[in-house]
Amino acid sequence: MTPRKRNSSALTKAERRIEGMQMINPQLDFGNGLSIADYNSKIIEIRDKLATYNQARTMMDTTYTALTEAERELNTLSEKMLLCVASHYGKASDQYGMAGGTRRSNRKKARSATNQTPISAE
Repeated sequence: MTPRKRNSSALTKAERRIEGMQMINPQLDFGNGLSIADYNSKIIEIRDKLATYNQARTMMDTTYTALTEAERELNTLSEKMLLCVASHYGKASDQYGMAGGTRRSNRKKARSATNQTPISAE
């Protein structure tokens, strides 16, 4: 699954706003850090942080996918190992129980509906 990239509505809004302000005057400066140049540098900073975030998220998703696949492979190997113990020692053996299997003697017997005794209301 391809990870969804995060967008920033604040960044989109600021980019549209600075375009309009630059049409008014590319050198617009109101003082106290309120200039086109300062505004543009803040937009660039946010754009870079967003790109870094999206790259990290992609890396995390890729790592998660690799981990999930490795776990799947480990589960398959675990099952094969248990089957080998069962094949070698038998499913009723202590060794099978030690390897994590449920020995036949420890399994619960399934009760069928026909074998149950009815409870009388007397």
